Amino acid sequence: MEKGIRLKFIQDDNVKDIEIIIRAKEQNEEVEKILNLIGSETSENISCQVLSTEKMIDKKDIIIISKEGRFLIVKTVNGEYVLNEPMYKVEEKLDKVWFIKISQSEIVNLKYVKKWELVSGGIIKIELINGIFSYTSRRYAVLIREVLKKGGGKR
Repeated sequence: MEKGIRLKFIQDDNVKDIEIIIRAKEQNEEVEKILNLIGSETSENISCQVLSTEKMIDKKDIIIISKEGRFLIVKTVNGEYVLNEPMYKVEEKLDKVWFIKISQSEIVNLKYVKKWELVSGGIIKIELINGIFSYTSRRYAVLIREVLKKGGGKR
């Protein structure tokens, strides 16, 4: 079987923006090259599954990303989405200035942090917008204190 790339255009009068879907057996080097050619690394969107449909969400709208079982829950200012992708891959796509890992299973957007509070055992309680609370692990608390000393998102 010959390996190749097939291109197809489908006109859809109901679509407001351009949507590009790449289907492949795996996300390999060739797929990465295509993604980089089509979009830039500064792309502001992340692709998420909402039930069985794919949706693009703006990275700047992400409040917190939490690992729940084998899925990631992405809470945004516009709602909650399920992402079926490993945490490390999502972390690579996020801006290191604003997104900080607070534990093995959570990443927060510093833009949406309302309050940091030191609680027992060196753990930091984090209050985010929309009534969302989270806690750092002890392991990440030291790193987070250093980030806060430098002025939060100004790393």
